[in-house]
Formats: sequence, C-alpha cells, structure tokens
Amino acid sequence: MHNPLKEAIEICEQLASDKRKLGFFFGAGTSMAVGMPGIKELTEFVAKELKDPYKTLFDNIKSESGSNANVEDALNRIRLYRELIGDSETFEAGGIKGKVEGKELDIAVCKSIADAVAGTPDIKPHKTLAQWIRSLHANREYPVEIFTTNYDLLIEQALEQAKVPFYDGFVGSVAPFFVPESIDARIKKDEGLHYYPPKSWTRLWKLHGSINWYGNDSLSSICRSSGKSVLDGQELMIFPSREKYVQSRKLPFIALQDRLRNFLASGETLLIIHGYSFSDDHLNEIVFQCLRSNPHLSVMAFVYENLTSSFEEYGKENRKLTFYAPDKLCVGGIVSEWKEPDKEKQGGEEWVFWDDKNKKFSLADFNNFASYLESFIGFNIKHSSFIDENNTSEQSEAGNNEK
Repeated sequence: MHNPLKEAIEICEQLASDKRKLGFFFGAGTSMAVGMPGIKELTEFVAKELKDPYKTLFDNIKSESGSNANVEDALNRIRLYRELIGDSETFEAGGIKGKVEGKELDIAVCKSIADAVAGTPDIKPHKTLAQWIRSLHANREYPVEIFTTNYDLLIEQALEQAKVPFYDGFVGSVAPFFVPESIDARIKKDEGLHYYPPKSWTRLWKLHGSINWYGNDSLSSICRSSGKSVLDGQELMIFPSREKYVQSRKLPFIALQDRLRNFLASGETLLIIHGYSFSDDHLNEIVFQCLRSNPHLSVMAFVYENLTSSFEEYGKENRKLTFYAPDKLCVGGIVSEWKEPDKEKQGGEEWVFWDDKNKKFSLADFNNFASYLESFIGFNIKHSSFIDENNTSEQSEAGNNEK
C-alpha cells in the first residue's frame, strides 16, 4: 500500500527540477472544478438552446450517432455530412440539404457551445497555477507548456490576470491569425538554444480549438477574436472532428498535435495530466508513442474518479505513466491502494493531498491541486514545508513538515 504523504513529497520533488521540460495537459475536469459544464451538461445545453430547424436536425443526428452520443459526436457527424454534400446546393445527407444549411447548422451548434462556456466563474485555481508559473519561470531552462482540450478562456484569463506572458500560435493585433510554423520557432546559436518568443513566455496550445477562434469564408486562415466571442455567422474553430470536410480545417489541430508530439518526443520531460479522461484516442496515442520512444519522459496523470480497469491497463503497458486516483496509485505498472499517512499532522497543518474523512487521495480535484502548488509560490519547490533538508532522506520520506 502507498503512503500519500510520501507520494506528495515525490510529486513535489518531480516538479522541483528546473532543468527538465515541464508541461501540463488539462482536460475538462479542470474547468468543471470551477463550475463549467462537462460534456454531458454541454450536450444537454446545446439540445435545449438550439432553435428549429437546427434543433430537429441536431436531435436526429445525435440519435443516429448512438444512444450515448454527445455534442462532439453529433458535431463530428454533421461535418461528415458536410463533406458528402460538398458545394452542392441541393444534395441531402443526414437530413441536411445543401452546403448552406450544413454550414448554418455547424455554426449554430458551435455558437451554443460557446454560449455554454463563455461565462466567467471564480477561477481561483487557474490563477493560482498562473502565479505559480510566474514565480518559477525565470529560473527554468525551458518554457512551461500548457496543452488543453478545453474550448473556454479560463487559462487565458488567469495568465493575463497574473501578468504571465504567453504565446498561443497567433500573431497580429486587429485580427490575430494562426501561424503554424511559429509553434516550433527556435534558433540554434553557438552558445545554445534560443527561443522565440523568449523562454520566459508560457506556451498555451489549445488542442481542440477555442470559442474565440474562427475561420474566414474559405477557411484558408484561422483568426482569433480579441474579445470573448466571435461575430454571428463566423465559423468557430472548435473540436477537430475525425472526418475533416475541408483540408484547411486540419491546419491548427494537426499543427498543435505535432507540437505535443515534438514536446514529448525527446529530452528530460515531465508531463502533468489533470482533468483528462483519456477519451481522445488520437491524443492518447501521441502520449503512448512518446512514452515508448523517449526513455526520459515521465507522465503523471491525476484522475478524478476511482481507478478503472482501462487506466490500470494503460499504466501496466506504459511503466513511466503514473496514475493518481482517489482510491489507488498505479506506478511502474503496479497498482496498489492508499494507506493512512505514516505521520500525524502538526498544529493547524492542512494536507490538501489527503481526504482524511473519506481516506482518499485528493489531488485529482483541481482546486486541491492548485492549493498544493500554492505552497510553493515564491519558493524553490525543494524548500517546501513538506521537506526538512536538515533531516535524513528517511525522515524526508516520512514527510517531516518542519522547515
């Protein structure tokens, strides 16, 4: 059985290195932690908000996609029908007649998705993360990179409020446009590797697009709105459907997937996965391939639900992939339950990593994970209150909390 205090210290030490590449991969759970809708709620919202004729078309297409289909499944099928229809004004597929109705349905569904996630909740954990990045960025050898499948703007808002400079692949000011070749922009010089933008700038890569990305009429270029939403009638660039009905629609998503692959493929690298259910096979395979090919890559995944058989299989097949679940830990391909910490808390000390009442590991809650990071703001992580450097390594493993 695993000691949660020892594992919390281990996570701390893994994050301490300023020589290795550090990346975060955030899924829907990080937004749901502050009240944003999950995929089920998002699907229900879209079905309720759409007006006819789009509502009827959407409901029918969703039903065709399967009993457990969600809005992304429906959107994927809509785009497949648009590919079949092509430029025809009269050809019908899936109840959609002609290219105009197909485009209008796509826009209506995406607009509803944008409306559902356009709110501004209390983003305290996101701001804490941004402040943590800001406090440590200057000492890092490589820029921190954030990959996310979320469409919302919570991370952008947090980084801006914390005054953290970041780059997302777009350039310009009036209507910033996506420049794929800039994603891996770096120049080798005799004295080492120089990054443009500077390494002190965080990289933000939105793998499934964003509610403020849109394509022009031909989708030959992808632009980003300077506000929180785009104009009516503009085609949002969210969710990279499996069937791409226009070749240019692949542009941002393929480039960003390549960035994830290149980031993980070489060098000493730590990837922290949080709030992600491993439901995107394309992204999963990128992570698994890089785990197999890069001996210096480590991945730590925090999963909100109890460890499922699927996660256990992933962990057994990929020994450098560690799963932290409320009920179990899977490390090195070995699954074991948590036990009580082998040390008692001192005074008013709080352990955000352990739910003492329910006897569960609790860092898979993004709020708790951010609070865990908050302990390190302004300090080198290895000087965290979890570790007394004057004690022996054995005492450190036991989790001495005296500074």
